[in-house]
Amino acid sequence: MKQLRYLPLVAFAAQMLVSPTFAADGKAAKAKGKEGAPAEAHNLSEWHFGEVLFGSKPSDAELKGKVVVLECWGVHCPPCIASLPHLAELDKKFRDKGLCIIGAESQNSSKEAIKPLLDNAKVQYAITAGANGPIAFNAIPRCFIFDAQGALVYDGYPAGAGFEKTIKDSLSKVKAGGSAEAPAVASGPLVPTRAWTNSDGREIRAAVTKVDATSVTFLMPNSKEVVYPLDKLSEDSRTALALATQPKK
Repeated sequence: MKQLRYLPLVAFAAQMLVSPTFAADGKAAKAKGKEGAPAEAHNLSEWHFGEVLFGSKPSDAELKGKVVVLECWGVHCPPCIASLPHLAELDKKFRDKGLCIIGAESQNSSKEAIKPLLDNAKVQYAITAGANGPIAFNAIPRCFIFDAQGALVYDGYPAGAGFEKTIKDSLSKVKAGGSAEAPAVASGPLVPTRAWTNSDGREIRAAVTKVDATSVTFLMPNSKEVVYPLDKLSEDSRTALALATQPKK
């Protein structure tokens, strides 16, 4: 009879060891030293996202110059659910300052199971069906923060002491409007900012940094570079571009 008293405790201990929700990466955390400090250098381009389930995941071009937070979470993980309102608040507060949050649901849950949790937490950022990257882990929630240059600067938990500080420090290096501080180019753009028109007659106001046989690279007012097909420009703009970029005699 005495043995029966310990059965629930044994069962709970076993659950702690095998559950992806509660399993702890204790050794990995100690190996990293400073909480949240990545053990190895990695870049955002090494991660691949699953199908977008809710919201709209920004394109690679749109992510350029942004501070990106990737949270791997799950519907059956209480700490993950508890972190949703805080992430939603950070998204609302810092989105216009250059922050982009992506939630990767990592337990293969259905959209029907996910949606009520997002509604309750007022989540507006993109939710994807998982994400794959170079770092293996067995505990969620797990957060990765990438700075405006795409470098991994935080690997840990959304409740970690350095989580929000890392976001704010990374955002402090991003200009208003959400683009990364870019080094000054002594020679300036190839063609200064002016109005161009596309083949539909719509105006494009931008500088030009590069031209090749098939495309022109525009430098937009928000400091983003956009590669645009030459055949999509109007004839007048193609002529003006050719004149502005021809070698000086």
